[in-house]
Amino acid sequence: MITDERFERVVAESEDLIHYHIHKLNIRDRNGDFYAEGLFALWNAYRTYDPEAGTLKSYMHWKVRNALIDKIRKDSRTYEQEEGIAERMVQEGWDKWEDEITDEHLWNQVKASLTPNQWKWVYHSIIMDRSIAQIARLEKVTQDAVKNWGRHARKKLKDLGTNM
Repeated sequence: MITDERFERVVAESEDLIHYHIHKLNIRDRNGDFYAEGLFALWNAYRTYDPEAGTLKSYMHWKVRNALIDKIRKDSRTYEQEEGIAERMVQEGWDKWEDEITDEHLWNQVKASLTPNQWKWVYHSIIMDRSIAQIARLEKVTQDAVKNWGRHARKKLKDLGTNM
């Protein structure tokens, strides 16, 4: 039976391998999401290990590395899908909104439905047509923060667009 104490000892002994693969795959793990994914993979490796298949250490390395690569792929697909939604919104919706660009009431409605940071993304990205790097520089934040604002803003804009 697997006990918490035994797994905690395995984590203490194997934590470096998670950091090793994060570093080896050039991952920036600001939020700790990749570390958590690695920890979960470590747990799965520990639970499913078959001593006849090889050493536990090599199995843990394999499970952690593959879990991190899977997360990179999943995050990349999600980002591409969100970018596609925003692009379609601009392409399909811009003609509809073109006459209303100066409509203060419309923009006040949009602004009211967003957080201050999401509005910054809308203002800089959609209205002023600035890049993520430019927005990050202007707002003195990381590009990842700007991408996060945009991800959440696009979702809210999509919901707002269906209710208009």
